[in-house]
Amino acid sequence: MIALGRAGIRLPIILGTAALLSGCLAPEEFNATIDLSGYSYSVELDGRLADPRYVKALQDRQEIPPDADEKMKGQEALAATMPGMERFVYVGGGRFDLAMSLEGELTESNPAIGFPATKSRSGNNFLTVERQEDGSVVISTPVVPKQALADLNSIGLPATGTVTVTVKGTVLEQNADEEAGQTYSWHRKSWEDRVYLKLDPGGS
Repeated sequence: MIALGRAGIRLPIILGTAALLSGCLAPEEFNATIDLSGYSYSVELDGRLADPRYVKALQDRQEIPPDADEKMKGQEALAATMPGMERFVYVGGGRFDLAMSLEGELTESNPAIGFPATKSRSGNNFLTVERQEDGSVVISTPVVPKQALADLNSIGLPATGTVTVTVKGTVLEQNADEEAGQTYSWHRKSWEDRVYLKLDPGGS
């Protein structure tokens, strides 16, 4: 668990890797376009990430260490080394803008890709594309744990963005807000909103 500066508010890591992000970042704005043909994928992602601890400290008018923003900005160089990372810029207030673009194929030896950590089972991704043992493909975002959900809502951190998925194959399950042919869209309005689509890539 990672504690905010204010006692009583505790958030698990929603996003972060020890090698990249020192702390807890949450996808405040999250937009993605995914094209999936067979097991080949193309993902374009952009958005804004926020450190809830920093946001809460600002709300409570807590004293921010003078080197806090400098340390945040120092994450930019680390992020530049990540696969597919095109932009990771500290914009102040505990927030980063990011953009990623990645193409590849889901294989038996490498069956999944996650964003932004790219390691699919790191537990730190807010979007995963994964080939299942039965040959199907699942595109999903994780469930936010109950306590983290309560903490994020208490801070008033927004959750916005649109995810659009275009596929070739037979969709077996999905919970999209909109459907147009083989294109599915989700409009994120809260931390409880999830993306879920299961596809038979060989179906027609």
